[in-house]
Amino acid sequence: MNDKIWEQLNLKQMNELVEEMTNLTHYSFEDVARELAGGNMGEVLRMIGATVADVCLPGIRESKGLLTGILVLGLFSVLLHYTFGIVKSRQVADLASYFVYLILILLLLENFGYVMETGREVLDLCRQFIAALVPAYCLSVSLAAGAAGSAAYYEFVLLLLLGIDYILAGLLLPMTQSYIFLIVMDGLDEKHRMKEFVKLLGRMISWGLRICLTVTVVISGVQSTISVQMDGVQKTVFQKAVGAIPGIGDLSESVSQILLGSAGLIKNSIGSAAMVFLFLLILRPLWKVFCISFTMKLAGACVRLMGQKSLADTITGIGEGGILVLRVVVCAAIAICISIAMTMFVMKGGA
Repeated sequence: MNDKIWEQLNLKQMNELVEEMTNLTHYSFEDVARELAGGNMGEVLRMIGATVADVCLPGIRESKGLLTGILVLGLFSVLLHYTFGIVKSRQVADLASYFVYLILILLLLENFGYVMETGREVLDLCRQFIAALVPAYCLSVSLAAGAAGSAAYYEFVLLLLLGIDYILAGLLLPMTQSYIFLIVMDGLDEKHRMKEFVKLLGRMISWGLRICLTVTVVISGVQSTISVQMDGVQKTVFQKAVGAIPGIGDLSESVSQILLGSAGLIKNSIGSAAMVFLFLLILRPLWKVFCISFTMKLAGACVRLMGQKSLADTITGIGEGGILVLRVVVCAAIAICISIAMTMFVMKGGA
């Protein structure tokens, strides 16, 4: 019975998309879902562990060059500061300071440009992933929970895709880019008159992410709760009607319960596999973003120890901008996981 349900779900498109995005050829999406349905968590954990090990070490190595470049420029700035401090002309010292600052900003903005581009690509991958998941997952939800639950989940996914596209990619990511440009301009101003505005923009981005997650939880929870009650009433009426048929009623009711239980197991397995592969999908690019951002913040702390407060504040601020990009992308992934988890734990098969 389970094999027939798996065939009806037709996960071929999802398998191809996952293989293309994650470069995992040993495990397909359907294989992992079947392993989870069979309770074989060991194989899935081994796959996740191997992928994490392959991703983490190269990301750390690639960040060494950025850290070295920033520290060299910091030391060069200290050297120029003490060298031209002997010169009576203030303009010479200022010109040397601006020259070092310009080179440093070019290095940082080049890396931050990569961070922004990675953020946009990951948001696009999340959109493609949830769009590919919807057909099979909505079918499994309809088999396990009912038509109302499937329709509610489909409507929520459309809202989620619009939210990722217009709010996260269209609003919060550009705000993060503006945040970085204000930090660079504030570093050029000796009085730091944009400092409070930078803080305000950072808080706005943080509150925007919190509001997005809150709305996701509320809408998903309300839709799932209402739809599961509607489907529960319909299934109860159907099972009682079948059970009332003389002779075959008890057998038909037992078969229907087994079918609903199997469909619920498969639905939860597909949902769990989706969250596993979503994690593997975004792991590599987000780890690189994290390494770059952490390297900038570490370099900022080291440059501050050299006595270059203005340079250190700029470096740390751009690193904080990278963390904001990371938070925006993680917000999209968490929203997708919330939408899946609600259907797994609220819309239970056989309820």
